[in-house]
Formats: sequence, C-alpha cells, structure tokens
Amino acid sequence: MAHSLWHVLQSGQKYAAIWPHHAVVAAMTETRVVPAVKFAAQWMPAVAVVNFLVQWQWLGSAMLAQAVVSSLFMLSLPIQGWVWLGRRALSELEPSLHQWYLELAQKLGVQPRNKPTRMDLAKLIRRALAELPPDQH
Repeated sequence: MAHSLWHVLQSGQKYAAIWPHHAVVAAMTETRVVPAVKFAAQWMPAVAVVNFLVQWQWLGSAMLAQAVVSSLFMLSLPIQGWVWLGRRALSELEPSLHQWYLELAQKLGVQPRNKPTRMDLAKLIRRALAELPPDQH
C-alpha cells in the first residue's frame, strides 16, 4: 500500500508522540530513535542557524553555498527521522510482534485488526500499560 510522503511524515510524528517510554519496549529500535528525532526537532533549527552564521562569518560570502547546503542538511535531519518512523509505523507486524499484539488485544478485550501495523501495536501497548497490571504486559 503506497502512502504519500505527507501521510508518512504525519504518521511518523504521531508514532513518535504515542510511542511508550517503558521498560517493556526498551529493546525495540523505536525506543532509541524516538528520543533522537525529538531532540533533533528541538535543537537542529538553532544548530543550523549557528552553523550558517559561523561559516558566513569565518569563510565569507565565497562559501555561502556551502553554508546554506550544510544548514539545510541539518534542518532535514528531523524530517528524515519522522519519515523513517512513519514508514515503520505503517509497516505490517512481523510474526513475533503480531503474536504479542494478539495477546494484548485478548487481555484488553479489544477486537484485533486483520493486518495490524506497528502503529496499532504502539497504541495497544500504551493502553495495556495504562490498564493492565504489570505482570500482564
């Protein structure tokens, strides 16, 4: 199923917002990527401006193109992270995660989706952490 880049980007931002911060998901890649993307979104605009100003001050207008390109690259880093997260969020679960999804859905009394995505799993994990006792996650 093809998604537009805008949809993928929005899905990545939503996925980053709902990804649980809990020991249950500590081994998953998203647990490391989400904070890095949030950090980049917060600080890269300022770093890009400082980068541009420092290069312009020290290297002058002769290197203006280099300063602009490197600053634009820095500004693109959070977008790249959101796109990666969006593609990941919209991907179908592999068998081991699908089994976990089914177990959580059963424990929560939720009708499982036919082809759940990682976004569906993240939502279900968040709900399970809020509603289930710790030994049933």
